[in-house]
Amino acid sequence: MNPYDIVLIAIIFILGSVIGSFLNVCIYRIPAGISIVTPRSRCGSCGRTLSSIDLIPILSWIFLKGKCRTCGEKISPRYALVEALEGLLYVAIFYRFGLSAVTPVMWLFISILTVVFFIDLDHQIIPNKVVLFGLVSGLIPVILYWSQGYPPYQSGVWYEPLLGLAVPFSIMLGIALLSVLLFKQSGIGMGDVKIYAPIGLFIGWKLALMSIWFAFFFGGLFGLLWIFIFKRDKKEMIPFAPFIVIGVLMAVFWGEQLLLYLY
Repeated sequence: MNPYDIVLIAIIFILGSVIGSFLNVCIYRIPAGISIVTPRSRCGSCGRTLSSIDLIPILSWIFLKGKCRTCGEKISPRYALVEALEGLLYVAIFYRFGLSAVTPVMWLFISILTVVFFIDLDHQIIPNKVVLFGLVSGLIPVILYWSQGYPPYQSGVWYEPLLGLAVPFSIMLGIALLSVLLFKQSGIGMGDVKIYAPIGLFIGWKLALMSIWFAFFFGGLFGLLWIFIFKRDKKEMIPFAPFIVIGVLMAVFWGEQLLLYLY
């Protein structure tokens, strides 16, 4: 790896971690109904407005030893984890798609999924605001596809974006309705269904369906561990969106090779 590559990776990682810092704000504020723009970030314990030196991604948490500068209250390591994770994902997306128009689109997509992952993990909801933002943002890959092509769609038909919008959403809706008919309760929430509309716009119906398979596979595997290893109540609700995000990442990074193998 030459010096140019090292500098480029470092810049992309820093970009991802800075975005990750903003996503932490979204993850905390959106479910609470608070503006993601104002007020400025502050300590959740003493209420002090954080200065710029307190908001350096990853490094601030390390230098402050995970504590507020003023009151000494502990700061969750998840803030730094999200920032580092986003930086790594941005680098991985760059290596997957290179210097192309697809890369910034996928960065945006991954950022949305990060918010979905952690909000559902914390609150077992996927806010409609996030779904709506995903749908509006999903017009970007549609425009790219109709103007110059968009490789993740894996197709050449003009109506591919319509299939991406409708097919995975319909499949998830069918699964939700079927679970109600068979088990008298929905096995997945409507948020899990609705989020597949923007997912289909970003990656197309083929990769979206593959991600559904991965999501249920890993979700089912975790469910077995939850019941038989951790001895938890099988009726206890488990957030499903994190498995959706894992499934989507699997499809984005390895789905094309799998489709080539299958066909």
